[in-house]
Amino acid sequence: MKPIFRKRVFTLGQFLNMLFQAIIRLPILVAALIKPKTSPQLREQVMLACTSVNDCRYCAWAHTHLALKNGVDIEAMNALLASSDNPLGGEQEGIAILFAQHFAEFKGRPSGDAVARLQSVYSKAQVKEIYAYLYAIYFANLSGNTFDALLARLRGQKVENSYIFTEVISSALSWPILVFIMWRSKNDRRIGLGSL
Repeated sequence: MKPIFRKRVFTLGQFLNMLFQAIIRLPILVAALIKPKTSPQLREQVMLACTSVNDCRYCAWAHTHLALKNGVDIEAMNALLASSDNPLGGEQEGIAILFAQHFAEFKGRPSGDAVARLQSVYSKAQVKEIYAYLYAIYFANLSGNTFDALLARLRGQKVENSYIFTEVISSALSWPILVFIMWRSKNDRRIGLGSL
């Protein structure tokens, strides 16, 4: 018996909302890549924290590579992601990482308390940048998972909480990037780097 596919995937409403949210924050995201208000390390930590909740294999692979390239201490990051405590002792970085997890757990609708805590340690521009990263990665995470749901369905697996229409719409938009990441991962595996 084939396993049931149970990852978080898009509903049509979520897909449209997250696409809209990501698009309206695209100028902030582009500006952040040119002249960031936060560090590249924090960007990747936020991306990985969100990805750890949504469990997207494509984003985990890509952002682990980017995190290593940008000097993120992966062991410390893994310890933080595996713990409900904040081993960073309330530092700015820890607050942003825990906020990213919270953002993902609550499907892009963080609590007022979590937002206030983030705003208490970051400037308005930095908070906007963190949100831009989160909407982009959340969209990417669920796009990857929804693409995998379609692949699972094509292999004859039962897919929980998903509809083929949404899988096709989401996959039509995301497949070129995801296939490139899969191809890149396979090449890296041949030379001894990570796998997907």
